[in-house]
Amino acid sequence: MTTFNQISSYFKGTFVSGVCLTITTLLISLNLSNPAQAQEKPEVKYAQVGDVKLAYYLKGKGDPMILIMGYAATMSAWDPALLGELSKNNQLIIFDNRGAGLSTDTKENNTTIPQMADDAAGLVKALGFKKVNVFSWSMGARIGQQLVIRHPELINKAILCAPNPGGKYQIAINKKVGEELNNPSLSPMENFELLFPMTPEGKAAAKVVYERWAAAKAAGTIPDDFIVSKETKARQVRARITLWDADNQNYKDLKNIKVPVLVADGREDIIDNPKNSVVIANQIPFAWLAFYEGGHAFLFQSYKKLSETVNVFLQKD
Repeated sequence: MTTFNQISSYFKGTFVSGVCLTITTLLISLNLSNPAQAQEKPEVKYAQVGDVKLAYYLKGKGDPMILIMGYAATMSAWDPALLGELSKNNQLIIFDNRGAGLSTDTKENNTTIPQMADDAAGLVKALGFKKVNVFSWSMGARIGQQLVIRHPELINKAILCAPNPGGKYQIAINKKVGEELNNPSLSPMENFELLFPMTPEGKAAAKVVYERWAAAKAAGTIPDDFIVSKETKARQVRARITLWDADNQNYKDLKNIKVPVLVADGREDIIDNPKNSVVIANQIPFAWLAFYEGGHAFLFQSYKKLSETVNVFLQKD
């Protein structure tokens, strides 16, 4: 079987712009054969939501929970171990945002954070669910905020992982970190490691998480769904940076949220400053706030502890 070190060496010197995009790029290039007896193969289906078709699959049993992925990534980029924990008590709705992976998009550029929130709401309705819990990460947590704000009647509870409040209320990414993310001398693996603390423990965690992805891809337990077009990336950049940086209303609307919200982040997140989570939690009435070992991908590094908190949060009256 191809080893982690062999894969890392293979990618050395390749440039990928955007750290979340690295997850998908690494998985695309894996050349791993499927074992004869793969288990829990996902059944990808499609739902017509407005003017787009959204690809999705369901996993687990329990109360419905929609998972909203971040920038330049697909439904295959979720950590299999995290999905395994969450699916023990929840029926996960795992999908591709418009234009990403297997989901379609319109010719016109309608991609905004609020539009993607409306897409998620439309998927919930198309699948016949009355109410769902929300689990969202990174750009997905921006979508998650808008989903709760725009469609509160569909939401039981929401988990926002590594969120950002937008506009003048956000704490922007450090300029040096931003330059590092776009450093052409970094390999995709080195870029991927920026999602984790820049410590020996962080690098070890990145390796473990990556090996879980490799094993899941080889076993066929995640969809063969890793492509995000340049056009979709450009549309998402405009949505999550240009438009989001100018949006002061999202933060103002957080104070009107009535459903329970858990805000979670990694203590060493250099992509979205953890102080953003404090800003958001302070604005949402009675929000929970929890920090974990790890960086931007803390939910993968600390998936067990996060899942335990999520279970308690969801069970709390």
